Amino acid sequence: MDNSTGIQVLISSKNCAEYLRSCLSSIEVALNGYKWILIFCDDASTDDTEEIINNFKLNTSADFVVYRKFNEPASIVSKAKNRACLLSLDYKSDYPVLCLMDADDEMGPERISGLLPHVSPSQPIVYGDYKLKIFSDGVWRVANQNDKLFGNDFTGTVTTSMRSVHLNFGTWSTLIHSDLMPQNGIFLREDVDNYDEFLTWWDLKYSKNVNIVAVSGFVTHYYKVNRPNSYCYCNKSNEGEVLNKLFALKSAIHPVPES
Repeated sequence: MDNSTGIQVLISSKNCAEYLRSCLSSIEVALNGYKWILIFCDDASTDDTEEIINNFKLNTSADFVVYRKFNEPASIVSKAKNRACLLSLDYKSDYPVLCLMDADDEMGPERISGLLPHVSPSQPIVYGDYKLKIFSDGVWRVANQNDKLFGNDFTGTVTTSMRSVHLNFGTWSTLIHSDLMPQNGIFLREDVDNYDEFLTWWDLKYSKNVNIVAVSGFVTHYYKVNRPNSYCYCNKSNEGEVLNKLFALKSAIHPVPES
């Protein structure tokens, strides 16, 4: 698809005002020169999220912004994201490409320019490389070889080759064709508390024969590791339980490689 193709940026967020301005700024950079809209689902935030979005509407390059605030928070992450997926159906004819984004992270400047030429009805999911950020000395910075948390050889970039076997990459490193959206909007699996996209990709590839294509060589996203108050941060105690359930659900679809 080319630069005239309409793109929907989908965000579901709860109390991420602290990070939201930098997220929106990164989106403006990546979407500069493209035809796009923002669909923002506010998952019962109690911070300044609504004010930030209202101010963003005044100066954005987006054709328009759809803001929907929900009074009750979604019970799990995927249900919050699927709210935005359902809303996207109203705009798919003019904006057929979906760009899901997390409000607490930053979009890579080449996510759109790098992935858009490769997404199509026959290649409805494309994904790329991304970088990890850690909080160090009061700022978020890209991880490097000196950060032993990720191993001695890690340079900060998670490449598609590191994720292609298990399909364990986030929605925020993808572009998705709207033809994949079911009419009920339930695109992401809702039977696991976290890592719903990993299960979704596995199901789409092995149950529905969906073509998932890796496109490497540029940065699609900057992911903040262990951000305070994030779902992963707040639910560390049941991480093992969630991963065991994820493995069981994936194995029921198709055998999971050992490495």
